[in-house]
Amino acid sequence: MARRTVLLPRIAKGTRPEFYEDSAIDQLFAIVTALTAEISVLFDRVDTLEQLLTQAEVLRVGAVEAYLPDAAAAALRGERRDELLRRVFAVLELYAARETTRGREAATARKAATARNAANTP
Repeated sequence: MARRTVLLPRIAKGTRPEFYEDSAIDQLFAIVTALTAEISVLFDRVDTLEQLLTQAEVLRVGAVEAYLPDAAAAALRGERRDELLRRVFAVLELYAARETTRGREAATARKAATARNAANTP
């Protein structure tokens, strides 16, 4: 039986759960959770690669720690780091967009209330 690739949407539907009264705490919690997931996967992958390469005698123990990247490798690492930061801090952009919408709605409601009060004032 052939394996089938299923593509999932990159954007989750619905809203993020809120656990704390202060949304900043929820934002930090989401960031820490995202970072923890990223780090866990990376640790496992790096460990697997080091184990396989050491067992195959392609890599000496301690070679990873002694490695110094050249300019091209350093540039690629910088690009990857930037993409990671974009993904990790994307939650702040979502919260900022939501707060902007809430601020607009509140301002509209205040203007409407002011207009009603002015219309009802003799």
